[in-house]
Amino acid sequence: MKNVTTAACRNCRFFNGEPALIEAAFPGLKSLSSAYSSVRADAGICNRHGLFVSPSKGCEDFKDRDAGA
Repeated sequence: MKNVTTAACRNCRFFNGEPALIEAAFPGLKSLSSAYSSVRADAGICNRHGLFVSPSKGCEDFKDRDAGA
């Protein structure tokens, strides 16, 4: 069983919180604000599911980013 904290999206190889990627995924975001803003906090894109997610979430498809491929 995975620890809830370690199995969070922020630790998953599918999670990407890079502001440039988020701005590319959501055209027009810059007109409202920026993906570099504090409003976004540490949220990012799940490249597995194509969703904008909180870094503290998790799912059954979690793959540890530090584990071997």
